[in-house]
Amino acid sequence: MQAMLKNKDIKLSKFNTALTYQDKYIFHNSFTENFLLLEPILMDLINSAELEENVVEIKEVHPTLYNSLLDNGFIVPKDEDEILKVENLINKIDKSDELFSLMILPTMDCNFKCWYCYETHISGSMMAESTVEKVKLFITNTFNTMNNLKHFHLSFFGGEPLLQYNNVVRPIVECTYNIAKEKGISLHTHFTSNGVLINDIILSDLIKHEVNSFQITLDGNKECHDQIRYVSKEKGSFDTIISNVKKLVINNTKVTLRFNYTSDNIDGIVDIMPHFEDLTLEERSRITLDMQRVWQENKTEGLGVKANTIKEMFLKFGFNLPHARSLNSLRNSCYADRANQATINYNGDIHKCNARDFKKANKEGILGNDGTIDWNEKYYNRLNVKLKNKPCLDCSILPMCGGACSQYALERSNTDFCIRDFDESKKKAIVLDMFLNGEFVMTEKTASKCSKC
Repeated sequence: MQAMLKNKDIKLSKFNTALTYQDKYIFHNSFTENFLLLEPILMDLINSAELEENVVEIKEVHPTLYNSLLDNGFIVPKDEDEILKVENLINKIDKSDELFSLMILPTMDCNFKCWYCYETHISGSMMAESTVEKVKLFITNTFNTMNNLKHFHLSFFGGEPLLQYNNVVRPIVECTYNIAKEKGISLHTHFTSNGVLINDIILSDLIKHEVNSFQITLDGNKECHDQIRYVSKEKGSFDTIISNVKKLVINNTKVTLRFNYTSDNIDGIVDIMPHFEDLTLEERSRITLDMQRVWQENKTEGLGVKANTIKEMFLKFGFNLPHARSLNSLRNSCYADRANQATINYNGDIHKCNARDFKKANKEGILGNDGTIDWNEKYYNRLNVKLKNKPCLDCSILPMCGGACSQYALERSNTDFCIRDFDESKKKAIVLDMFLNGEFVMTEKTASKCSKC
């Protein structure tokens, strides 16, 4: 890198962010995902060089710092189009033909009626046998026609997908599992479920077909949870869900335990830890704690601090927390942003985003009798919506944020927007979270350079 830039004009990358941390500065480049931990005097040198548009000054004053900035992407050629680099990265990820993600909604019916749920439940709805056959044909076609396919992600959503386990879920799981084995393609199968309907027969079937993971929700401790998620007014679901989560992880299936928290239930979340004390540390490590504030909650003051404290407690207890890389929503883009992804509703309509109503007006295609998808204009608009928002092009965390998911961008296509409210402190908070998670902290070599700095 140094040789390449030796005779070229150079500049500090537009994707650099600096923030204070204890008595030092965290310096981060969101394109290379590299961090440097710097003394204040070195941050002053960088700021001075940027202000005077004389980056070479850094080399003259502190060659070690200069080389570290160069090696880690904080300094780039002056004529480099950094936005084009981001566009190319987005295309590489979102248009990859090595992965196909398929989400199935076997039904829009549910055995719970949680007050905050955004879904419109349809009692008695289920995927018809003819549609199941078309889904299986689509899966077969995908495996046979995507020549570069290496990974297939199959997931089930709803509604409660296990309501239609025998008629819909099992045939699709079995079909996908068999063809993936035959083709030597990596398969990841996932369920978003309330977890109540898992029984020994279903569990045995899941193990047989190597189902990888579940996301199951709790709404606080037993008292709070059973007031929201119940089979009937007289019968809560907490004990059944806890039992089934433990059965899954004992049988090597990972579980994301999602807590939908409010100011009313957050204090009781730690009460669930004793229910998992009989698990080994290895079994506990198969559970990831995912805390999400209920979107209708208005009393937000202090909730974030409480949530972080609770996360630390569960981490010490042996649970995992979401991967730091999940904070990078460009490299870990939403499945709906990707060209090779589809969400098939129980009626055969094709959607992309599952965080919106599955109304016919929102569909982006239909599943044909020949097992192919006929996409409409909405799908093609989605694929081309990124980087159209002007404020994003001047944002230092664009290569990490990606300028919002395609759904968010589509809904704001005629206005300037920022998913962090144009608030620089919120952007820096994301950088700090990534740093503290340790995922991208310097290698030993880089740390050694920084210690000299």
